[in-house]
Amino acid sequence: MDVKTAPSAQPEPLTGTSPSREAAEHWLWAASPGTPLAEGGHPRSGKWIWFTPLSLLDHSWTTIRAATEDGLLGHRSKTATLINTRTKSDDTRRPICVYTRDWRDIDDVQRVLTSLRAIGIVDVLLYKTNSDTLRGRYGTGASTFVAPATKMKLVIPKRTREALEHHHAARAQARRTAAARRKAPVPKLT
Repeated sequence: MDVKTAPSAQPEPLTGTSPSREAAEHWLWAASPGTPLAEGGHPRSGKWIWFTPLSLLDHSWTTIRAATEDGLLGHRSKTATLINTRTKSDDTRRPICVYTRDWRDIDDVQRVLTSLRAIGIVDVLLYKTNSDTLRGRYGTGASTFVAPATKMKLVIPKRTREALEHHHAARAQARRTAAARRKAPVPKLT
């Protein structure tokens, strides 16, 4: 796999900030300009997940971190370290996650996917909402969007299409209700 580097990417020294050398933290984080690292999760945020081979973890994280800090990706990114393992997980890979603030903002989700492809990430990418993660949804069927290997276009599974349609229908109904309230005559007090 050929991973290109973002404009400010410098080779990372093999220190505690490298995922393969980190022994105290389960995750290493990066933030875009103006986003605090300690920022809490947004209620509708989600993330592109790239399950990176261990042999490429440090180099891949250097690339993703630099692109995030340069403002080319989502507002935050994180990588799992070698001490971060889950039961039934693939021990030969670790996830790198690139966050967006609102999974319903298809344009932004697509923009981040396009940016990931532009910096050389060609593997299959999965997108998952944070609410699904908090609910413990993992494995087959948990992805909100999928980007097949080398493809720039995201695939929207049926479950996600239905959720988006429901969201758009609810917003349209709320607009109609608000418009009707504005047009309704105000009762006179006697």
